Amino acid sequence: MLTPGKKLELEPREKPGHFEIALDPRITDPAAFRVSFVILLDGDLVMSPEHLGVAYMAATLRAAGFSCEIREAEHGRHRQTVDAIAAYAPHLVCFTLMSLNVPSCVEFCAALRKELPEVPIACGGPAGTFTGTDVLRANPYADIVAVGEGEPIVLDLAQRLALGQGLADCPGIAYRDRDGEPRQNPARPLVHNLEALPYPARDQLVAHGNKLEYVRVSTSRGCVARCTFCSAPNLGNRVQAGKAWRAVGPEHVLDEVEQLVRDHRFRTFDFIDSTFEDPDGGRVGKKRVRAIAEGILERGLDIYYNVCMRAENWADTAGDRDLLDLLVRSGLEKVNVGIESGVPDELLLWEKRATVEDNITIIRLLREHGIYLAMGFIPFHPYATVETLIENARFLREHAGHNLRRLTERLEVYPGTSIARRLEDDGLLGDRYHDSLDPYDYRYGDERVQRLAVHFASLYNNEDYHRRGVLTDQSAVFEFETFNVVVQTFVSRLYRRFHRLPGAVEILQDFKDFLHDTRQDMGRRNHEFFMENLDDVLGDRLDPAKRLRQLEDIEGRFRSRIDLIRGEQLRVGMRLHRIGADVTAISSTLPPVTPGGAPRSYNGGAPTW
Repeated sequence: MLTPGKKLELEPREKPGHFEIALDPRITDPAAFRVSFVILLDGDLVMSPEHLGVAYMAATLRAAGFSCEIREAEHGRHRQTVDAIAAYAPHLVCFTLMSLNVPSCVEFCAALRKELPEVPIACGGPAGTFTGTDVLRANPYADIVAVGEGEPIVLDLAQRLALGQGLADCPGIAYRDRDGEPRQNPARPLVHNLEALPYPARDQLVAHGNKLEYVRVSTSRGCVARCTFCSAPNLGNRVQAGKAWRAVGPEHVLDEVEQLVRDHRFRTFDFIDSTFEDPDGGRVGKKRVRAIAEGILERGLDIYYNVCMRAENWADTAGDRDLLDLLVRSGLEKVNVGIESGVPDELLLWEKRATVEDNITIIRLLREHGIYLAMGFIPFHPYATVETLIENARFLREHAGHNLRRLTERLEVYPGTSIARRLEDDGLLGDRYHDSLDPYDYRYGDERVQRLAVHFASLYNNEDYHRRGVLTDQSAVFEFETFNVVVQTFVSRLYRRFHRLPGAVEILQDFKDFLHDTRQDMGRRNHEFFMENLDDVLGDRLDPAKRLRQLEDIEGRFRSRIDLIRGEQLRVGMRLHRIGADVTAISSTLPPVTPGGAPRSYNGGAPTW
């Protein structure tokens, strides 16, 4: 009973999602417990292998005193990685699971289980988060599935396993009970204070000699949109309780970037936030963006970076133009925008807040500011019609049609998304989807659209890409996309560096005009190619012999354009050199502080488990 006149004193309650790195005092030698993180280089990780989700988990474990390694496993070369992991003798092996690497993960785990029969194997990532026990049914070698953000889960798992404790009351996982039956525990809340996390481990950057195409940085997690196809944590697919969007402060971002520049002599970054200008896309979000850009300039950080934006957040106003100017001065050179469609009804299907007019505006604004647009676009999907394909082809022809793949892209269906649920309700999701997570396991409402989608997919790359979207070999169509980014940033970096040098602007303008004319011609040819194939499908005239001829024609056409642009690029470099411009000054890697060695020539969502 409370004594009269005495105040009731309550212990302060922790906020939901509170996280701190704490070690159970019974673990006296955490370094003796080893964790191996395996990164399967499938999908997007082929082009840039750094995985921030893994990097954050490794940093968290190391902060608690545990030992861990990060290993990359190249597609088709798993055996040597399995042997290296076995030599490390880990007590826990962890994989990040995405739809594209599910078969690869099962294959790898089978080989690993033979070498390490008693070591627990855990899977996480987007696919693990949204499928839970289904992963355990599909992968007989996996023991644990992490559901949601990985840092609290892996820290808890490591301590439980080190102490020999069971997992029945471990939040945020699916696991096998003593009888081998899959069980799923309640999810943990989202981490509330992201600044409680250590900076991510940069093992992969070091392993690649501090020379990646770019280094990934996360300034926020979550998204306030609800795009129906997206598996990144957003308002439409929430698994964990907590705020849909969380961020670190501008100073925290700047400290991390400055540390990376100082310690690794590297200065090209990819801010992986779902939307850079969240949480509102307006006053609050843009104030934060402005503070980051101004901080970059105030600290003298001579960097380049990429971000993601949403079209509806930007308008042709003095305020937005001024902010874009500031971002460019601070190093912004590429923006990824989910345009997705030039058809109003399809934007409603994807629950995009942007209109077709919003999309056209941001395409123009980015072009006028010299910022490269990396565009998401989904013309082929189960609800597509011949009419929507034609309308989308016309939109791309008018706005950004030089990348052929945008005309032919297929929807990838990810678990946990609204579109996956709709396809299942409409009887269009494949019978094996939940077992395989094959992102293309669905049926089209219009058989003609399906025939054309399969036909176009077969024109690029390798069989892995045709069937599951996994890149192994790279055709000229894919190479042109990468090369096009390189060329565009080559121009923007040179302009930023040398626009005050007499004669430089004129040289670069000539090159920009050449690029514009070349891309316009490619856009016209791509549109003609697309419409010709559409006519063939409608007229039932597709045949294997013509497909082989098209393969050779496409490869030759894109290869010749790459060679043409590269030759002109070299001439631009020589012209600039003659007027006193040092082109190596735009390298992604800074020259070493001490003398010796030439600088490298420039050639180039929210983290979960």
